[in-house]
Amino acid sequence: MRLWTLQAPEVVETLRSAGHYRADWERVTANWRPAFEDLTRELGRRGIDDGAAPPVWCWRGRARQRRAVRSTANSLLGHHEWAHGRWLITLRVPDELILATSYARWNDYLGYRGGYDATLVEGPHRMDWTPTLRSSWDTLQYAIPYLRLDWVIRARPYPPDTDTTAQIMADPHCRAIFERRNRSR
Repeated sequence: MRLWTLQAPEVVETLRSAGHYRADWERVTANWRPAFEDLTRELGRRGIDDGAAPPVWCWRGRARQRRAVRSTANSLLGHHEWAHGRWLITLRVPDELILATSYARWNDYLGYRGGYDATLVEGPHRMDWTPTLRSSWDTLQYAIPYLRLDWVIRARPYPPDTDTTAQIMADPHCRAIFERRNRSR
């Protein structure tokens, strides 16, 4: 299946040097870890060997629908992540290594397992691991166990849009990250 993902520059460097990349638990927010551990168990139940690592998130398509990619990127990435840099990677992943889930259902479950206030989050006690959309605005997301260089169709830097860049430059912490990254190029 053709998928795309947004990754930090060091992921691309690891792919190029090692030929593969597995995500690191240190990058998973502590209160989200229980939900991610449930996800890795589900991958295991399906026979997908994740090497005990958290998944890599992807979205379907060729990444040519600019609005869809930009909208997804802006929804998922914080200013510090944009400042650090992101690459848009288009992949061809074997179908048997992909778990498709509802983005809305996952976020509800993530909130529930993360311990957010029950009055604010109506999270399910169990995750629905089927690719069933909850509404017309919901979309599928795809978890894969790792990245492999031979799956990469294309990889390119993916800069933030103009508004996000302005917000990064207005924040001293994010501006420092952005400037440090640009000096090291």
